Amino acid sequence: MSTSEAVSSSQKIRDTRDVIRNLLLRKLDPLDTFNEVAAATLVLTGFQHVSRVGEMRGHSALLSALVERWRPETHTFHLPVGEVTVMLEDVSYILGHPINEEAVTGRSDSSHEFLVENCIACFGREPGPDDHVFGKLHIAWVRRCRDSEPCDTQESLERYVRAHIFCVLGTIVFPDKSTVSLNSKFLPLLRDFHRISGYTNLAHLYRSLCRASRYNCKEMDGPLILLFVWAWERMPFLAPIPRDQLGDVGIPLARRWSHWRRHTRNIQRSTAHFRRGLDDMGVDDFIWRPYMGVGILDVLAPHLVLCSTQSPLVSFECIEWHPTDRVRRQFGMQQLPPGPAFDLSYDHCKRLTGAQNHEWGRIYIQWVNRWTVDRYNTLQLGEEIIDFHPLPVYYDWYTQQYGIHLRLSDRVPGEQVGADEPQQQQEEPAGPHQEVPPHEQQEQMPAYERPGVRAPGSDVGICPAVSGPGICPVVSGSSICPVVAGISAAGSIYIGTTAASGS
Repeated sequence: MSTSEAVSSSQKIRDTRDVIRNLLLRKLDPLDTFNEVAAATLVLTGFQHVSRVGEMRGHSALLSALVERWRPETHTFHLPVGEVTVMLEDVSYILGHPINEEAVTGRSDSSHEFLVENCIACFGREPGPDDHVFGKLHIAWVRRCRDSEPCDTQESLERYVRAHIFCVLGTIVFPDKSTVSLNSKFLPLLRDFHRISGYTNLAHLYRSLCRASRYNCKEMDGPLILLFVWAWERMPFLAPIPRDQLGDVGIPLARRWSHWRRHTRNIQRSTAHFRRGLDDMGVDDFIWRPYMGVGILDVLAPHLVLCSTQSPLVSFECIEWHPTDRVRRQFGMQQLPPGPAFDLSYDHCKRLTGAQNHEWGRIYIQWVNRWTVDRYNTLQLGEEIIDFHPLPVYYDWYTQQYGIHLRLSDRVPGEQVGADEPQQQQEEPAGPHQEVPPHEQQEQMPAYERPGVRAPGSDVGICPAVSGPGICPVVSGSSICPVVAGISAAGSIYIGTTAASGS
């Protein structure tokens, strides 16, 4: 699916303002514990930190509210304060992944021979007929292989670590909607510890968000732990518990959100609640530099130089763009209006079906080379920011381009906070109140008070085509009001969710 196709498929939801959907949340798997005897070997792979993330709980309503803000053509969330996104810097701090690694690529082969050959090479045994399906290996079988290793020799330790990493890949780094299996294409990477890398889970997160932003998607998978912790760290008013109640656990930061208590109040919050909170947020409600003061590990410090690279993220058939030029404030730099969004064309959100036998390193050699050669040449440089308020020239450009959908609550007629929420949440916004500039005040009107929109339950509307309230000339016919069409064409609403498949 190309970027243009992803955008055009959202057109339907622009005109379906009374449809509200909640994404089904793919379960977040429990922690895959590992034998401390193998810790020294695990360090060689760079997976020692993500292995300590712990059990994580998500929130379907929050996920739906975030996906509504995602723009697949820019790979950013569009908030009232400007464009923001999850970046390689977040991957390094939240999950503890080294990010200055080679592109993750290789061969995808759904044949039985490919799977058996690599299982024997990695785990020293062959899976049974019930342990794999269509080129995917069941994680439960790999866990049994891991737990049966005595770890009394170096060879046994390496088999244990390979099996452990495969489980981590399938549950935290590259999870898909199956929840029980992982594509065998990752097996050859395990044969050489130095080829294993997890930083490209950011590419899989981008892909999952792009797929979930389609109007008819009902489920989202992918590395949701990364997304939830990013949202909680950068927008504390969305978090299940206050940040000041969390301990300082160091890297990975995801650990401090592990096992948070399920407060009834937080569970009962609806998508409408989170949507309103995002509508009402101000510049100071987004933590632009959340990792200042967080001690970075020596093994990760050299990788942070690459955080601001504007490059493709490559993971087999998954190619996504890292749009750091659009979120320079997240690096402490002034943000000017960016250039046009980078178009990956037909390489964006490619979906694989049927039997597979592809050499992705050859097919996508241009993207692999671009990451390998150019990632140091596209780092963001600029004037240091004084405060995080947007420059007038940027804010004018941003609101002209996207202002039509920066307050999504106003585009859902009759939306109310769920009846199961505390009563005060129907009266108070979910996030801090922000004074709205005059050019955005129209977006705060109820939908039926805006030009060209019908009042609920009647044919009376306030339309610029007539003098004051009156009967709209096209309200009951098949014609499309040019005013409404203009509103619809100006911006997208990504409300709801086809099942967004992972790797």
